[in-house]
Amino acid sequence: MSEHSDFSSTAASAPSSAPLEAGGARLLLECRPEHLYAAIYDPLPFPHVGTQQEVAFDLGITALGGDLELTGLVFRGFREHQLLFEQRWPHPVVLRHSGEADLRIAANTGLALRALHFTLHAHDQLGFVEVLAIALTPAGENVQARIQIPVAHHQQQTDVHFPLQGAWWAVQAGDWSDLHKQEVFSQPFALDFVKLNADNRFFSGDGHALTDHASWDQPVFAAAGGKVAFVQFDMPDMAPGVAPDPRIFRDDPRRLLGNAVAISHGNGEFTYYAHLQQASLTVKEGEMIRRGAPIGRVGNSGQSPGPHLHLHLMQGPNLFIDQGLPLMLSHFWAGGQFFTRPTYIPVRMIVHGDANRSELGV
Repeated sequence: MSEHSDFSSTAASAPSSAPLEAGGARLLLECRPEHLYAAIYDPLPFPHVGTQQEVAFDLGITALGGDLELTGLVFRGFREHQLLFEQRWPHPVVLRHSGEADLRIAANTGLALRALHFTLHAHDQLGFVEVLAIALTPAGENVQARIQIPVAHHQQQTDVHFPLQGAWWAVQAGDWSDLHKQEVFSQPFALDFVKLNADNRFFSGDGHALTDHASWDQPVFAAAGGKVAFVQFDMPDMAPGVAPDPRIFRDDPRRLLGNAVAISHGNGEFTYYAHLQQASLTVKEGEMIRRGAPIGRVGNSGQSPGPHLHLHLMQGPNLFIDQGLPLMLSHFWAGGQFFTRPTYIPVRMIVHGDANRSELGV
């Protein structure tokens, strides 16, 4: 970091997204999403060291009126005026996260920092996240800008039952290692489940065939009743580990999640089931279905490394347009206990859906 920067100092108070000028150059910050939902991981199936909350977002940094070089970022989380966390990212940290060769931003262009992800205690709930960016002009002038991003805490209205039968491994869930955090708008709280076979593996043999995978062709049930709001049904199932031909996406990003079903629960919450098997879907748009109704079978369509079920909750049926929400599930077994109340499933937990779904009231 250049000796001219003032990374340890705090800029004068500025309104949200306000650029602070130095000479002719200005710095503008923008966040995607414009407001955040924080997941508070409580309850969890087992005792833990303390309740945690997390947020994820993308940050856009634009140089206006002159060239700039980003030298550092400060992230702070607040509840009203109470500081809950602070992280200072000097130039080397920002550089590594960005993946860029350098942090120079030409005039009237921008730099995107994707999948910024923060986890902290939840003894007090975040009210907003503040980001301070610090940059230098070619002449060594200090330029700073600040943005405040509001944080909300969604109270889940829908009792979402575990939609599968047998033993499944949550390979991705709310966790810093979760690749869903790369898409911060609709999927930051999504879960991926793979089925385990009798040997506690998720495939047999070399796994190169779809039928080697225990998840393949397993039934998927509606986790809650409602109206089918979206159906994608014509995507081919790919061989495990084979990248799909980009032409099958037809410039429609929703097709990245393959064959899919979104169900509206009549309260602003939609469950979204993805990577389903081609020609397996048993529902159509506009249809009213009950909890426990079969909706399709696990496949490997879209951008998928192998057969699995992708499940998430969001505010509407449209990927990348409607915002994702934290998701709790109920009516599953874990560690010898049966959970009837909505509970967060942590990453890498093995959960069991009851084979006799009539016991679950469905």
